[in-house]
Amino acid sequence: MSDQQGASHPDHVPRPDEPSIPELEEDETIAPRPEEEIADVLRASPDLADHSRHDG
Repeated sequence: MSDQQGASHPDHVPRPDEPSIPELEEDETIAPRPEEEIADVLRASPDLADHSRHDG
């Protein structure tokens, strides 16, 4: 992972009266690709099929 490469702002340190909000990771600023959303939907239900190979 990078160490804030390309960050245009310094790390924010909240004042005592400010709530502490975690900074976004570098990859959290990029929207998910459509195929990632489709894969998430497909993984939502368990695959109960027998995927073992029976040779012989």
